[in-house]
Formats: sequence, structure tokens, C-alpha cells
Amino acid sequence: MATPTFPVIRIEGPPRERGRQYGRLAAERIAASLALYQGAWAGSGGLDRAQVLERARAFIPGIEARFPQQMEELRGMAEGAERLVEELVALNARTELLYGSAGGAGAATEGCTAAAILPRKPGDPVLIGQNWDWKPDSRELAILLQVHPDCGPACMTFVEAGMMARNGMNAAGIGLCGNFLNAAGDFSRAGVPIPFVRRAILASASLPEAVGQVLNAPRAFSSNHLLAHRDGEAIDLEATPAQVFSVFPQDGLLVHANHFQAGAGHVVDTGVARFPDSLFRDRRVRAALAATRGRLNATHLQRALRDHFGHPYGVCRHRAVGADGNELETVASVVMDLSAGTMAVAHGPVCENGYTVYAPFAPVAAGAAVSG
Repeated sequence: MATPTFPVIRIEGPPRERGRQYGRLAAERIAASLALYQGAWAGSGGLDRAQVLERARAFIPGIEARFPQQMEELRGMAEGAERLVEELVALNARTELLYGSAGGAGAATEGCTAAAILPRKPGDPVLIGQNWDWKPDSRELAILLQVHPDCGPACMTFVEAGMMARNGMNAAGIGLCGNFLNAAGDFSRAGVPIPFVRRAILASASLPEAVGQVLNAPRAFSSNHLLAHRDGEAIDLEATPAQVFSVFPQDGLLVHANHFQAGAGHVVDTGVARFPDSLFRDRRVRAALAATRGRLNATHLQRALRDHFGHPYGVCRHRAVGADGNELETVASVVMDLSAGTMAVAHGPVCENGYTVYAPFAPVAAGAAVSG
């Protein structure tokens, strides 16, 4: 049986033009994304279409002020996909809309286990990767988006169609993974939806610049950002609306799940009750990697991300109803070798599927959509 893969879409040029390319090439999956999340917004927060568009519209001034080029790309995407700009803002603000309505009661929670590995000795690779645990149907929404801007580093992000970024890597050597976090005080202030911050990280030319994107972006909702650089550095940023807490590698390993580490004791972690398995998922991955002697490579990280302790609620999560009453599973797994400039991606559950390796910055025909 052939290894299942996600569609690959390449966009290039100035913001408006690459947005049009994105919208045109991903139009079907953007429509499917909107259909899935309109149902989720209605189910968890009682938001009808008009209310969703109204709330999405309120995010536009903040996005325009902080990330004007991304807002221009989003307008182009709306033109290419023949959708309203507000619909695409809503997709990017899906977390804020889900949890900002009725306190997020009944909203599904996004689980992820992420890890970065630094070299033990010269010549070892710098690795970063994660499993993404979410609604099973979201597998059919995901794409691999290659962005080749007219200025700045190219990047590749694994993302749901219509969104700006989820996890990924760029040609400047930066890798990014993201995790759901939830703390008391979320929605205490206005903010920019998380996918815009993630795209800004992937548009950065250096790790300090990428860290600054998290520190300086206005935040409405908590989120975790695990960053690494091919020169052998990594940092984890637990961001709440009011504060950002830093976690650094220990013995060359940095692993994070869906609970606060550095922020524990400083914030009220309201998300961990939805994900009690988070308390051991990061430990399981760290222990598996630490037990490996010698050189760690992408295969070791892929193996650690297949861990089943606590089945079906393991690092490799199988379809099951969680503590929040929603059905989740590992939808995809992404492992990036920042030293080699490659990204390995697998359908989930990852124990059932192999990884396909991409070299995202190799030349490809402009505007080409490569499926499978």
C-alpha cells in the first residue's frame, strides 16, 4: 500500500499575488475547512455564520497593524479562493473563536507533543518535530505550504488550508512547533490570532528575531512555541496574554506537551485537566531520546513519537474521546532535520504510516501544486 501524503502547494512573489495562488490552489480544502469549523463554532459557542464573520472582522485592525504583509496575503487568498476575507480571518482565529465563546465550554482541545534535539557532538543534526492531535476530519484539510516571498527567507509549513502557518521550517535554519495551552486570563485582552505569529516566526532571518515575534505580538490566548536553529540552539516559549515563560534544553533535549512547565506556579493552568495525558507525554519522549546512546537522528525522534504508553491517549494517540468529551487522534507527525533542510511528514496515527521526506527549498516550477 502506498504511503499516504498531504498535498504540496508552492506560492511565490509579493504578498497579494502569493495569496491569490494559495487561495486558487487550495480552494477546495479551504471550503472544507470552513465547513468543518462553522460546525464547531456553532456547536461549542452557538455562533452562527453572521456572528462568526462579525467576530472575525474585529481581528482585522490588529492583524493589519502588526502584520500588514500577511493581511495583504490573506486578501489575495480570499480573491483566489472566492471567499470573504472575514471567512479566512475566522479560520486563522479558529482557536480564539472556539474558546472565546461561552468560555470554550464543549470545545475540542488540540493536543501535541513536540521535541527539539541539539547535537551531542560536532556533525550531529539539529532536529525538531511533533505529533499533531486534533479532530480526525482535519486530516483532509491539511496541506504542505511552500512560501517563496519576494523578500525574506522561504519557508515550508504544515497547515490547515486557509491558515497562515502551524509548524514548519525556513531557509534561514529556523524550525517551529506549536502546542495548545490554556490559562486563566485568556481573553483578558485583544490579540492577533496565533497562525499569524507562527508565520512571522517562519519569516524571520534569525532566532532572536523569531523569539521577538512571540514576545512582541499582542496575545489574546495562551500558546506554546518551540523553536530551534540549525546552528545548535533551541528555546521554548510558553506565551500567555500577559507573560512569556522560557524553557531551555537540558542535556540537548527540549520536549513540551500541553501543560505549563516554566509557567507552572505562575499561572493557573486551565488546559491540563482537558489533557491529563500531557503530564507524561513529554516525559515519555524525553526518556526515549535520553536512553539512546550516541548520535540521535530523525529516525530516533520518529520512533519516540510512536510511543503508546497510556493507549489510546499516548504520544501516538489513537481515536478516542478525551477528558473534554471530544474525539481526537494523531492526525499527522512532522519531523524536521534543520541541518539537512528536510521535513519528514506522516499521516497519523503515526504507528500505522511511514514518513515522506521533503526538501522544501529545492527549485520547483512557480505556482505549481504537487499532490501526493
